Amino acid sequence: MSDAPSPTGKLTEPPANEPRLESWGEIASYLRRDIRTVQRWEHLYGLPVRRLRIGKQDQVYAYRSELDAWVRKRQPSAEDDVVNGENDAPEKHAPGESSEEFPGPENPKEKPTAWWKVAVLGLLLLAGLGWINPVHDRIHDLLFPPQKKMLLFVRPFASLPPDPDQQLFVKGLKDEMIIQLGKVNPKQLGVFAPTTSDAEGSKSIADLRSGLQADYVLEGSVRRALDQLRIDAVLIATKDGSQAWSKSYTGDARNILKLQDNVTEDVAAQIRGTLPSSNPPGRTAGSEEQVDSRAYEAYLEGRVHWFDRDLLRSKESYERALKIDSAYSRARAGLAMIFLLLGQSPNDALPPSQSVPLAREAAEKALQNDAKNADAYCVLGNIAQSYDHDMPAAERYFKKAIELDPTNVTAHEWYGYFLTVNNRLPEALQQTKVALELDPASPLLQNVQGEIYYYKRDFDASIQQELKTLERSPGFLYPKIWLASAYREKKMYQEALNEFDLARKQSNDSPALLGLYGHALAIARDKAGAQQMLAKLDQTSRTRYVPALYFAAVYTGLGDKDQTFHSLEKAFTEQDDRLVYLGVDPIADPLRSDPRFQQMMKRLGLR
Repeated sequence: MSDAPSPTGKLTEPPANEPRLESWGEIASYLRRDIRTVQRWEHLYGLPVRRLRIGKQDQVYAYRSELDAWVRKRQPSAEDDVVNGENDAPEKHAPGESSEEFPGPENPKEKPTAWWKVAVLGLLLLAGLGWINPVHDRIHDLLFPPQKKMLLFVRPFASLPPDPDQQLFVKGLKDEMIIQLGKVNPKQLGVFAPTTSDAEGSKSIADLRSGLQADYVLEGSVRRALDQLRIDAVLIATKDGSQAWSKSYTGDARNILKLQDNVTEDVAAQIRGTLPSSNPPGRTAGSEEQVDSRAYEAYLEGRVHWFDRDLLRSKESYERALKIDSAYSRARAGLAMIFLLLGQSPNDALPPSQSVPLAREAAEKALQNDAKNADAYCVLGNIAQSYDHDMPAAERYFKKAIELDPTNVTAHEWYGYFLTVNNRLPEALQQTKVALELDPASPLLQNVQGEIYYYKRDFDASIQQELKTLERSPGFLYPKIWLASAYREKKMYQEALNEFDLARKQSNDSPALLGLYGHALAIARDKAGAQQMLAKLDQTSRTRYVPALYFAAVYTGLGDKDQTFHSLEKAFTEQDDRLVYLGVDPIADPLRSDPRFQQMMKRLGLR
């Protein structure tokens, strides 16, 4: 191996004990420029970059002190500014190179003109006076065009050696790194969510670039031996498949959060180097809480089960984390989400009178220990919407969650539902689009899009979307529900009944599916079949919680309004979360002209 200087000239002895910038990405990030620019600077202007020869390959590195000296040398002096004035010849650049404050011109008399500064100042003054407000945004976009967002795909990490007992831990570690990387700079760096990572992880670099438009792919492996942990990470540029950066991290497994944050920060620093005018490298939005490593591992397992929507196993993992560390806000917020969903349709594992107080208390406790916990705000927003019927408060909570964590898929999904129940359907579709950009392979989000089309009464689009979702995820129950519902509204009763019946059997006669199937039988003029579903609902209610809303659905199909409103009143008392959807759900169309329905909508906080 040899320590070789840059081809442009010989460098002096390296500074003693000074840490190195060990890649083009780190050098570019330190200088706050993109990689192509600093490579041109080295070629044209002698930027002090060194090379370490390993076999036939060169590894570039640099020292901060040498870069700083090079920058200072090339900055024009104050005397030059006075002598040259504003009308001297503009700086000459290599083709394709942007005009930047360094390197300065080779000839100190060459100075870029300042006409654009005067123009920008004049435009800003005019805008401030209100003379060009109608075109202000367009002018801003012309002067400061938005930069392309870089997209990062993280493959599932390998467990070395393969160990089934470590699979949950390794998967959870990868998922958490994705979440933390997504918080680094959401406007300039997009990171695909864990669900998409798992679904698309086996695809080639070329496929990830062409299909997802990913600019970088992060690959890694985790090796664990007793209390020691080693993480190997490799960053690959998809444009040519080249390795942009790699590094290994070794440490005590009890310091797992520190190791994880080190990986996250270094990956972010590498990608920042490709983003013009990006922030200098620094601490990412990593783990600020101090937590026992055993609690963290339990939390990681809970997150894995959450993404799989295995609510009971997720609940067990979060509770185990909290037994180890009762103040751990992330596990507490995760538990709040589980409590909430266990009491919502179509899960219905707990009545809302039990689930909502548990969810509210857990969310509020999470915020006491971490005021920036976006998941806790999501829970409080859902409660304000579906149970307190305080729509302004719900929107504030959801917006706060998105402000704190713009890459939180659940925040966008649930805010989309809020917009849906408030009949702001174009905005709801936009929120779903944002969520799908983060997690394009998520069958849940693909289903949500079809559901909103249904509420929008674009039944053909709903059918098309849900069929597409089922093609990708044949065993997923939710798309069958909305596919059948769209068929029903198009009066394609046989198709609707077939789908509802299949979904009912797949769910083992869940109360939600019994109610929907009974409603469809009723409007298809099978009164006996609808009565049979009512009897099944009544029988099921003797052994578990069955929301009154499902009885109301069947009575609506049968045209029995008195029984319908009796059941709706009971559902209101039960605090059923699906009541707020009746304002936009076509299933309630036969009830809209009834004053009792209009009064119900007012009590739900809906117009």
